[in-house]
Amino acid sequence: MLIVGAGPTGLALGIGLRRHGIHCCIIDRLAAPSPYSRALGLHARSLEIFEALDVLAPIRKASRRLKAVSVYGDKGFLFELDLTALKAPYPWVLSCPQSEVEAVLIDRYRMLGGELIRSAELLDFRQDGSGVQARIRQGAEVQTFNAELLVGADGVGSTVREQLGIGFKGVDYSEHFLLADVPWDAPWSNDRSHGFLREEGLLLALPLPKGWRLIMASRETPETPLSLAPFSERLTSILGDVPDLGEPRWLSQFSVQRRLAQHYRRNRVFLAGDAAHVQSPLGAQGMNTGLADAFNLSWKLAFYLKGFGQGALLDSYEQERRPVAEKMLYGVDMLSRASLVKLPMLRRSRDSLLKLAGSRRNISSRLLRTASQLDVHYRNSPLVTCGPEADVGWRHQGPLPGDRLPDAALKSVRTGHLHQLHGLLRKPVHHLLLQLSESPEHNERLVMYALSDRLGQEYRERVHLTVIAAQATADEDVPREGTTRIWRDHEGEFASAFGDQGRLWLMRPDGHLAYRAPVSNADDLLSYLERVLGKREG
Repeated sequence: MLIVGAGPTGLALGIGLRRHGIHCCIIDRLAAPSPYSRALGLHARSLEIFEALDVLAPIRKASRRLKAVSVYGDKGFLFELDLTALKAPYPWVLSCPQSEVEAVLIDRYRMLGGELIRSAELLDFRQDGSGVQARIRQGAEVQTFNAELLVGADGVGSTVREQLGIGFKGVDYSEHFLLADVPWDAPWSNDRSHGFLREEGLLLALPLPKGWRLIMASRETPETPLSLAPFSERLTSILGDVPDLGEPRWLSQFSVQRRLAQHYRRNRVFLAGDAAHVQSPLGAQGMNTGLADAFNLSWKLAFYLKGFGQGALLDSYEQERRPVAEKMLYGVDMLSRASLVKLPMLRRSRDSLLKLAGSRRNISSRLLRTASQLDVHYRNSPLVTCGPEADVGWRHQGPLPGDRLPDAALKSVRTGHLHQLHGLLRKPVHHLLLQLSESPEHNERLVMYALSDRLGQEYRERVHLTVIAAQATADEDVPREGTTRIWRDHEGEFASAFGDQGRLWLMRPDGHLAYRAPVSNADDLLSYLERVLGKREG
């Protein structure tokens, strides 16, 4: 398996493949990781992904936790988004420079035995029915690398995308942006980001683990060499005093594009991250969307390379992830254009809408879930489905196929230890959750033992069974564990999120729901598993 690009997307994909034991090589044209990075914010969904990849703890140590987003206009405060209101395991944003994220991911990837080759440039490649043959240049030497599959995670100017001839349509913004990382002791709270939608232009103040990142927009081409003078001028208009920003650690300028690849796959070659989509940095969606691309794609590639699943498994990557990027690009574009408007009438209308959003909890809640990417779903994917359901009303209880499964606390019947449902994602397999009713009937027990035996024989490394007993189920009604994991709903959290009936819930390795049905639909579930995860012929 060959991955081009050692950014967060490529590294997360490599970690995902190595968790399955897939031999993986990542190449990158840079001799060393860049010490600078535009990407900064890590949203709640990315933190769940990092927890599953076992890298969250070191990333948290390198980060600053942000609990809110505050927005101001010419006349003062407009709007605050309280991130802690999220119903999620990690209801905040971590401010962590991309360079720090990459360092942690590289350590994890190498610890898992992954190969990373630097100063290696992809020249070209060809593919046929047997695999992909890529020509790679290292210094003056050119070698051919053979792989079954190739993923281009090589950024906006992707060589892989260009070689495939895949269009990258979109627009360029007229504004120019300046960025400065400074050791400034700002007068604002450093547990939140601050956005200033001023008549003279946009200014963002983002707390770093040490110091602040300042980003400002301008319709004029920045003067060179770059200096802190434009920032001092903009901040003086906000604060009334000339700030002492200190010696900048990094000064940069950039422009913004909004582009989306027409396709994410061509036969044995895939695109992920910025190679597939690029957008304004407002909202901090780019790196987060790339990480979710990797989390979605890695298990599919791994199962396919192990001989499981048909072409539909690989087709589902574009079918699931491209609509997510399309929606994200539209939302970020609207946010960017609203933040950069100049006409006084439009600015007054925007400010009024922001004040209204701040006063309406339901609007704030929707904004939060969208920004955090917790509401991303794959309900239209052909890879997810409901089994036959006699109780149509149950469709309104619990997640739908394609949804991210909510987390819940569960207690082991055997040890009494508390666990989180999302903790199962550390094992990169499908997890079948067999939810027992409060007073389990005989057929529920029969299905439990039958599935335990069948899954153990035919899907040992692809599907694990977890039985979940209701909180109020009497001890004598809870089946004995044997070789099957049995957890009890803790304080009703599972029933609150999933309903209280006997059901089958199949959680994919990326935490999204693949299949759901009443317990009596075990045969239909097995048919689904054979169709999606069955051994491939030939």
